[in-house]
Amino acid sequence: MDKSGKIYVKAMNKYNDGYIDKAVALCEKSIALNITNAAALNLKGILYYLKGDLENAKKMWNINYKRNNDKVSKKYLKDSIRDKENLQLYINALDLMKRFDISGALEALKQCENSHFNFINVNNLVSLCYIKQGEYDKALPYILDVLKTDKKNTAAIMNKKTLIEYGNLKRETNYKKIFIVTASVVSIILVLFVGKTYGYKLKNTLIIGIKKIEGKIQSDKKTTTGNELKPIENKVKENKPKESKPKENKPKEKLEFPQKKFSEAINTNNMEQIIEYVNQWKNAELEMNDKLLIVKAEEIIKSDGIVYFYEKGVKFMEDKNFIQAEKYFLYALPYSEGNYLKEHIIYMLALSYKSSSEFENAVIYYELSLKQFPEGSYAEEILYDLIFINKDIDVVKAKGYAEKLIKQFPDSQYNNDMVQNMLK
Repeated sequence: MDKSGKIYVKAMNKYNDGYIDKAVALCEKSIALNITNAAALNLKGILYYLKGDLENAKKMWNINYKRNNDKVSKKYLKDSIRDKENLQLYINALDLMKRFDISGALEALKQCENSHFNFINVNNLVSLCYIKQGEYDKALPYILDVLKTDKKNTAAIMNKKTLIEYGNLKRETNYKKIFIVTASVVSIILVLFVGKTYGYKLKNTLIIGIKKIEGKIQSDKKTTTGNELKPIENKVKENKPKESKPKENKPKEKLEFPQKKFSEAINTNNMEQIIEYVNQWKNAELEMNDKLLIVKAEEIIKSDGIVYFYEKGVKFMEDKNFIQAEKYFLYALPYSEGNYLKEHIIYMLALSYKSSSEFENAVIYYELSLKQFPEGSYAEEILYDLIFINKDIDVVKAKGYAEKLIKQFPDSQYNNDMVQNMLK
């Protein structure tokens, strides 16, 4: 057996042991050594398939079929055609869950179980539905199924912790360590279904670990007061990438509009260059054709760029690079009006600020989310987080958020000792 084959065996062992990400990495090494390794190509496609990345799964099988005339890959490609319907069912389930129709979401998800496509995320969402209904015993098998395939799956681990806190799994309850569970799981799942393939481009499973807040917030950090629009504008300016401007030390020399490069960026859908050119030139005095190019670019950002920047931001959050995450969320936010992702962009922006201990900015966007989406998907979690952030620096505010939490969500899972102390 050659070296590529030996690495493939290791990849298979990692997959069987429940270390799916390590298995993917080993498949890549095996394929790099032997691009015609049919077994490694098929396995990598299967791993992507389980993770919900249909695009990359089909890419692996297509390569294998064309290069090796592999009949197994051909069958996988044929069978995957039906997964378009499962994808739509899953999207419908997410939408139903946002509208608090848990029974409807479960009914849609049950129809997805006829395929192993998106196995991990389907099971995570099913378990979350049962948790929302308080049916913890029904949630547990789905959580365990995910952990058999992916032992380090953050969503499943956090769902399991929820069962420990509120269900029948044994462990001493420590309410001081109860943090946002439901929000993180929903955020993880939503990430998978933004894009433009079939209306949504399926990407790799993105697991977002929420950083626990350690220690007390310094007393000199203040939460926002008064008109929140002004600080939001200021923070956006601070976090946007520096824009290139015509050099003022050469007043006679006018910077030429990069029409050719701009057009090329638009034709190739290069979102990074498009947003840079738009930010640089949108307020400049331009000729008609150049203005039309800006308008076209902004339309592309609204149609495709919002999704692209959101995905990039979430990926950076996964890597705990919160500064970059904030940059990309701020790219998307100004163009997100009327887009279904706006609520998620604002929440993820707040979450990235919180994760990097920038609590002042986090509060700004948490409050903006509550203002624009008072009954949104994250309202319960945001109120709890605002209680936690304010409890040591502004007890009055913390109490106000606690009262809102209990009034709006009388059966809230976050109604713990901390919240009760605030109400006293």
